[in-house]
Amino acid sequence: MVSAPVTDPKMFDCPALVTIQLVSGKWKTRILWHLRLGSAGFGELRRALPGISAKVLTEHLDELVGDGLVARSQNLDSNVVRSAYSYTDYGLTLIPVLDALGYWGLAHAERQEPETVTPAMPRGSGGR
Repeated sequence: MVSAPVTDPKMFDCPALVTIQLVSGKWKTRILWHLRLGSAGFGELRRALPGISAKVLTEHLDELVGDGLVARSQNLDSNVVRSAYSYTDYGLTLIPVLDALGYWGLAHAERQEPETVTPAMPRGSGGR
């Protein structure tokens, strides 16, 4: 399911809302963060995101594909079709935004209660 259309008048009074809606939720940002490292299969993403169910991962990947941020490719491996996910060219434009959010989060994590900070993002520098 694609996020709210950009033609929605409510989006124009706060353009940042467009970005927030595209990456909102517990898992979408983590999926996108992991894909910064390169293409990943469904199983690899499940292992990288402990606690995510196959159903939720499928739903979020479908939304990210539908929003044009992530591409799904399929390969035949030993008579099994395997899907791999990677950024689209459009999705790559989101990496600097995620980097900025990550740096801000690292700089301000100490202000949060320890139980509210989830160490899900590697501390690597920007880019893929």
